Amino acid sequence: MGRGTPASTRWVFSLVLAGSASAFGGPPFFTNDPDPPEPGQWEINLPWFMERSRDGSAIGEFVRVDVNYGYDPYTQLSIELPAPYRLPAEGGLRSGVGDVLFEYKRRFGLDAEAGYFGINPQLTLPTGDEKRGLGAGRATLQLPLLYQKQWGDTVIYGDARYKLWAGAEGKSYWFFGLALEHAVGKRLKLGGEVFAITSPSPGGEPNAGFNLGGKWVMAPGRVLMVSAGRSFRDEPELTLFIGLKLLFSPNP
Repeated sequence: MGRGTPASTRWVFSLVLAGSASAFGGPPFFTNDPDPPEPGQWEINLPWFMERSRDGSAIGEFVRVDVNYGYDPYTQLSIELPAPYRLPAEGGLRSGVGDVLFEYKRRFGLDAEAGYFGINPQLTLPTGDEKRGLGAGRATLQLPLLYQKQWGDTVIYGDARYKLWAGAEGKSYWFFGLALEHAVGKRLKLGGEVFAITSPSPGGEPNAGFNLGGKWVMAPGRVLMVSAGRSFRDEPELTLFIGLKLLFSPNP
């Protein structure tokens, strides 16, 4: 999006990214993977996210409470509730509760080296305040097709999703992401992603960007996640993600 992109369209782009971040293969990347938590395991992601524009404005989420449950080796059930914020260049912070999201994830395979597909439909309900720019103001639906394959300590996964009614004025659009992660020892994973969206607003333009980041296992069941990136175009000039993943297994 160029320098003349209206703030409302930039906010849509931020929602595109934050909404794609559920159950990252995920966090700290926007591209999702098809893997659920282990059967009976609870996974709670608590990320902070920011997107900064060249005019000094910033939008993002103070936190997103992302709760995932491994129903069986193939299935994940999730609910997410974000706390978004907007900080215009002229000041005047706006924050509150965002749109709640319900998610179902299903993978169609267990052999990572052979590779497998997955689906990840997501329904968002309009619990955020649209007038303050904290929600879409309508129910939205995401329909992702996911794929993952592993080579030794390296895994690559892709995410192609149709976002129904999720753009400005209810416009639907596509998100495409491709991510790679590599394990460096037993506690550290480093990786990156590239992603693109078709126009999320009437008369708008497509956009594309990248992120680089990693995950560090601080202790059993406690994972620090970080990433940073930007658009390949003018806006946003910076995106930052810092989060904590908490894992609770039935048999610790």
